[in-house]
Amino acid sequence: MIPPTDLAFAVLVFSSLLAIVNPLGAIPFFITATEGHDPRQRASTLRLAIATGIVVLVIFGLLGTAILQFFGITTYAFRITGGILFFKIGSDMIEAKVSRERTTSSERREAKGQAEIGIVPLGLPILAGPGSISTIITLGAQADTKWQMGAVYGSIFAVMLICWAVLTVAPRVFKRLGQTGINVMTRLMGLLAMVIGVQFVIDGVRTVITDVLK
Repeated sequence: MIPPTDLAFAVLVFSSLLAIVNPLGAIPFFITATEGHDPRQRASTLRLAIATGIVVLVIFGLLGTAILQFFGITTYAFRITGGILFFKIGSDMIEAKVSRERTTSSERREAKGQAEIGIVPLGLPILAGPGSISTIITLGAQADTKWQMGAVYGSIFAVMLICWAVLTVAPRVFKRLGQTGINVMTRLMGLLAMVIGVQFVIDGVRTVITDVLK
């Protein structure tokens, strides 16, 4: 049986990653980037994007702690920074605009002309951007048990599976919800991302204060 603390941690990882990746928010970009593609080409591009997202996030999940140690960065410092980034991305999502932390204007302009748009920019940084990478590093560093580490990697695969399912039917979803419906869902995800970001900052500051008072 999974301990309650590990289950709560799994919910935190999954909800954090899902909010920051925001599959619905990626629909307009995916449709634009694959405009003119036949169904087979679009499916192939999506598979490549999902595979890229999984590989990037798993690599940072495996090496995240080592990267922090190499640069002498404490986990609570990264947690505070990640929380600020979460808040910024969430703020952009509430305004229903593509966050600059996910793509730049030049990447969006070049997307249609790239043969491997499934890798860049769809896989990286749309699905696996700075926000999702910092989430995996931050929460991966907090994982103390095998169940919690399993939750980190399980959440990566679960969220990417949701991305695949949503983007597979992207044209139909966009037709049904429209840009307004997508924006509403994006704002809800943005609010969740901002709340999680604030909690990350609070946890990081609390750890700093506790260390100082020891």
